[in-house]
Amino acid sequence: MKDGDINYTREAFLHPWNLSFLTVGIGVALGLGFVGLGELGNTLFQSLLTLTVAFELLILGYLPRQRRFRNIIRAKHAAVAAKPPSQREMYRQLNRVNQRRYVRLRDLEKDVQANYRKFSYASQGILESHTTKIEDLMNSCLKLMFQQERYTAFGQRKHEQELITAIAAVETELKHASEPIRKIKVRRLKVLEQRLQRFKQSKEQLEMIEAQVATIEDVVKYIHEQSLTLNNPEEITYQLDVLLSEVEETEASVSQIESVFGVEESEDDWNSPLLRSRSRS
Repeated sequence: MKDGDINYTREAFLHPWNLSFLTVGIGVALGLGFVGLGELGNTLFQSLLTLTVAFELLILGYLPRQRRFRNIIRAKHAAVAAKPPSQREMYRQLNRVNQRRYVRLRDLEKDVQANYRKFSYASQGILESHTTKIEDLMNSCLKLMFQQERYTAFGQRKHEQELITAIAAVETELKHASEPIRKIKVRRLKVLEQRLQRFKQSKEQLEMIEAQVATIEDVVKYIHEQSLTLNNPEEITYQLDVLLSEVEETEASVSQIESVFGVEESEDDWNSPLLRSRSRS
């Protein structure tokens, strides 16, 4: 969140210490007003209430301007922004197609659990292991779909051809630029090349995520089919272990790319109008 987006006066007013002060001040004023006798009680109430309001205005005029207070508030907002979204928030930000895909997978998971409960007690150990791993797959699938939304939104807002054209234009300008201007344009060229590389990497990551989600769908469908008879539980265990390993590698790869290309663009993607509109819908 940018500094201009933070209302420091509001943060000062809502600070627990300030709210406690207001509560105590107004409470004491009201108490003296009720306990006091006649005119004296009214005078005490008005005086203490006036002092409380005056001190509150002093706080709200002074505290938001202090650097230490502003740093604390910025750190608090940064911590909130860095907090990963909940599963419900991620689901709400999926497009309608991915929401339906995810719901279908959850329905298959429930059917698998219902089918497993029909088998003998001796089989429940390995079957419980299956359901735990399927649940892990569902959680990873939701995260991957959410990342897919981010990369799709990024690709819609960043056009590769525009970056290529801009790079070519700067390279042409460099041939005739004076030394002071040349330094500035070299820096801009480097930034444009980094953005282009980020765009290409995002396309590769998007393809990887789409392939991984499709694989999860296929494996869950396979397990659902096998859960009707449980002919080969060892094969299901193997499929789950391999897929979970692949999913972990994909998630690690996505995280590595985002850390290499910086946080700023990633935060823009998380807060893009496209994702925000889906969250509200």
